[in-house]
Order: sequence, then C-alpha cells, then structure tokens
Amino acid sequence: MPKGKKKSKGKGKGKSKVKKDVLGTDGDSKKVLKTYERNCSMSNSQMYPGIKQLLKAAAEENKVITKFILESVQVVKENDLPVLLDPFLSALRQERYKHVKDLHIWDYLMSYEDMASLALILEKSIFPIRLLELLDCLIDCQTIPRLARSLIFCEQMTILVLDYNEFGDEGCKLLCAGLASNITLLSLSLSYCNLGVKSGTYLGHTVSNTAISELYLDGNELQTEGAIELIKLLVDQAELEAYQREEEAKRLEEEKIELANLERIKRYESGTEASLGSETEVTSQTEKGKKKKKKGKGKRKKKKRAPKGPPPVGPWLNKLHLADNGIDGYGDSGQLAPIICMRLFKKLLMNSKCFVELDLEDNSISELGGREILEGLTARKEAKLGACKVRTIHKMTADTFNAIVKLGSSLKKKGKRKGKKGKKKKK
Repeated sequence: MPKGKKKSKGKGKGKSKVKKDVLGTDGDSKKVLKTYERNCSMSNSQMYPGIKQLLKAAAEENKVITKFILESVQVVKENDLPVLLDPFLSALRQERYKHVKDLHIWDYLMSYEDMASLALILEKSIFPIRLLELLDCLIDCQTIPRLARSLIFCEQMTILVLDYNEFGDEGCKLLCAGLASNITLLSLSLSYCNLGVKSGTYLGHTVSNTAISELYLDGNELQTEGAIELIKLLVDQAELEAYQREEEAKRLEEEKIELANLERIKRYESGTEASLGSETEVTSQTEKGKKKKKKGKGKRKKKKRAPKGPPPVGPWLNKLHLADNGIDGYGDSGQLAPIICMRLFKKLLMNSKCFVELDLEDNSISELGGREILEGLTARKEAKLGACKVRTIHKMTADTFNAIVKLGSSLKKKGKRKGKKGKKKKK
C-alpha cells in the first residue's frame, strides 16, 4: 500500500464488509457460498474469512449482499493456502448473483486472469454493478486494456475508482479508449496514477465526449500544460453557453418591451388609456379575473414526474480535483504558464453554470494566479450562477486568499484518503 494512504476505521486486513438488503432470494447467498467453497478447493486456495462468515449469515437470514469489500490477506503460516480473488468472482458469475451493486477490491495484486474474470462480470447486463473500486491493485498497461474493453458494455456503472494504480500516460490512453463508447459513467477517479502531461489531452477529449461530470486526479503530474489541455474544451463550451444565455436574456427583454407596446396601443385604440389610473384599473381587473378562474378550477391533479433520462453527454464538469499536480512555473512553458492556466479556470468559473467544485491545493499558482481565480468567483457571483467550492494553496497575500475562501464556499478536504509524500519540485 502506498505510504500515507489512509482508510476509514474498522477496515482491517482480511475483513470484508457488506451491505445487506432483505429480498426474496430463494437461497442465492447459500448457492454462492457453496460454489465459492468448491472453487477454492479446486484452485488450492482458501476463502476470504470475512466473505465466508457474511455469506453464511446472509444464507441463514435469507438476505442478499449488495456490497462487497475485498482486501488482500497475508499468509501467516508457511503451509497456509493463499487467498485468491478469482474463485470468488467465478462463484458470482457461475451462480448469476445479480444482487451485487458495489464492488471494492483493495491492495490486491491483480493478474491478467483476475482482470479477465472481473471483466466477464462487467460485460454481463444481469450484474447491476454501479460502483467499481480497484484501489492499489498494481494495474498496469498489460491488464488495463482488458478492463477498458469491458467498460463498453457496462450499462449501469456510474462510478469508477482506480486510485493508486500507476499505469501512467499509456494506461490512461487505453482506459480512455474504452470509455469512448460509455454513456453511463458519471464519476472517474484516477488519483496517484502517475499521469503526466499527455493524460491531460486524453482525459480532456474523454470528458468532452462522455457523461462524466466528476473527475478526481489528485497526486499526478499533469502540470500546467496538461491542465490546460484538460479544460480548454470545457472553457469553450462554458463561453458558448454564457453567450447563449446573454442572447436569450436580450431576446426576452425585447419581447417584453414589444408586448408592453402592443398592449399600450390596444388600450389607446379602445380609448381606455386616458390616464395612468385607467391602466392601474385594467391591471387590477385582470388580476381579479385570474383569481376567479383559479377558484373555479377546483383541486389540481398532481402531475406525475417524468422518468429521468440518460445523463447528458458533452463537455460539462461539475467537480474537478487537481490537487498536487505540479501546476507551477517549473515546467517547459515557463513562469507565465500558471497565470495562463488560471485564466482559463477564471473563464470556467465565471461562465459554467454546472461547475460547483474545484480543488487546486498544493499547486504553486502564485498571487497572480490567485487573483484570476478571485476574479472568476466574483464574476460568477455577479452573474448569479450559484456557489462554487474552491480550494487553493495559501501561498498568496492574505487578502486574496481570504477573499477566495469567502467566495469559494470553503471546500473541505476529504478524510477518506491521504496522498503520498510531497513531490520534489523541478529545478
């Protein structure tokens, strides 16, 4: 496990937690338990102790397990059999256990065979997996293509977490190729995956052509150039939408003026526009007429809510986390690069209505970059686009930093995971 990584309390080694719901299962959990035992005996491995215990409890209580958390189990004694992942995944697949929704695999060295076994589950529509987390599983460029191919067929997955798998730019490229045809994924987390500048281009294109609205990239090395490539299409779309909103507001104002002029002409032709008092009288009569109509209608029937459609596909982001990504003046683009990058973020803040969260902590954006962020937040407030949570580094003047904190709704740092040790700056 990478140094500094922290998990929530109660998640010790070898323990597996599940969420159980009461359903008419007809012994589904019992069938999975028996098949899992058989698979382990055939593969000369032992069962996950926590999974075995929980499957037994679920079978006795006629409950199903919807959430699995599996961690690596260290072999204590020399003659003990290893705890393998494939027998469990095969049991789910063989018994067509269609209740699993959330699957977490932590600190397990996944081979290509393990990834293939997992991919066979993801590719079947009967398994309604909505969240997949492969945390620190040493996924590399050899195994990630198998995962990427399965993402094309995932019709219900909305959250994918691949933190602490250092597959780099090449792995990111392969992953993005698999996500190109996916229209359901909403949240993607690739923190501490050794991503570089090139990944900014791959991810920028992917975000702009899929439904992904939350992107977590903390602890990588996108640097200034990669961050610019990541958001430039988002900025273009935000500016286009701002222009459309402005034009729509002008059109509505013109229509309002035109309607007022037509009303005035009608009243003048009918001889009722003799004074301002007559105009007030007409208005009050109209309001009374509306009230009478409302009384005569009786109770209104409640309208049924229309079913939610698929998430929108396009260059929109709600949340973007880029903490500790080497966004500073030490790259090839020089000292002005962070200011140019922050200027793009300013445009995104002041124009994007859906953008609600930005994390730029542990990046040297300087005082000038901070002023750009502050201007974007100020313009956003004036345009009444809603609050946006922003976190930046404190290495700027106190006035600028405090103003950003005040306007940025003070984004709180999550305690779920901690990053690795700080990176060395380039000389």
